[in-house]
Amino acid sequence: MYKFYGLLVYYIIMLIKLTLKIEIIGKENMEEDKPYVLALWHNKVVATVLALGFIKKRAGLASPSADGELISVPLEKLGYKMIRGSSGKDSVKGLVQLIKAVKEGYTIGTPLDGPKGPRFEAKQGMMYVAQKSGRPMVFMGAAYSKKWVLSKTWDKCQIPKPFSKVVCVISEPFYLEKSIPVEDYKEIVEKKLNDINEVAENLIKDKER
Repeated sequence: MYKFYGLLVYYIIMLIKLTLKIEIIGKENMEEDKPYVLALWHNKVVATVLALGFIKKRAGLASPSADGELISVPLEKLGYKMIRGSSGKDSVKGLVQLIKAVKEGYTIGTPLDGPKGPRFEAKQGMMYVAQKSGRPMVFMGAAYSKKWVLSKTWDKCQIPKPFSKVVCVISEPFYLEKSIPVEDYKEIVEKKLNDINEVAENLIKDKER
């Protein structure tokens, strides 16, 4: 059943994408053939699907439970290598697989506040992956000129409406030094991600004036 819903999500997103005007700012900050750890908030996860087609080797993370099919099915159809597990710092198996994927050349991305929040609070898992792999984080902000907001979900997930404008902003690479405890990066990472989302929101407002 969840696989069916995952397919449904994929086709809905693809149909909407055909109508969107998407602008990617900062694309030059990610070289196509090099791996990165992509940081985003859960409520903007649709933007990642829309914007990262230029990355050749992409990997994503989905829950090992049945409802993880809602994420894994559409991403697999989009060419992502899927890793099933958790991104929490204590979830050893998932983190080991993520680090391995990065070292194999895959750019990986999973929301820093996923899978269940709290909203806009970064968990340490992806920071740990970036630090241990030696590859930089890049922060991605996004905004839509017209959108649906799923107000009953914990993250208030945003989905662009058909024929709307989408702005995605990608930051310069940010390295996490191994000599600094990963927990010390939490506030820094949250600020960088909030700031780049604010940039995206301001850009979309300017385009609507």
